[in-house]
Amino acid sequence: MTDAPTLQHTGGGYEYVRCRASGDDATVYIHRLLFVAEYGFDSLPPGWHVHHERSIPWLNTPDNLTAISPDDHAEIHISSEP
Repeated sequence: MTDAPTLQHTGGGYEYVRCRASGDDATVYIHRLLFVAEYGFDSLPPGWHVHHERSIPWLNTPDNLTAISPDDHAEIHISSEP
């Protein structure tokens, strides 16, 4: 059985698409989809994150998204905590 993809939101405001088909359950975040659609797959190295420059998780515009290493991403969020 295949369910139609659904747009959902995390408690933190991030949007994602969830699709269930043939026993698989896949989730893709909208900001990652938009990033590779705008800049191409080669612009997002394996394992890297897509960071929102302005801390608005639902603001998925190309100018608000950047590819960043997991370590650098963690450092940004740790240094921005109150």
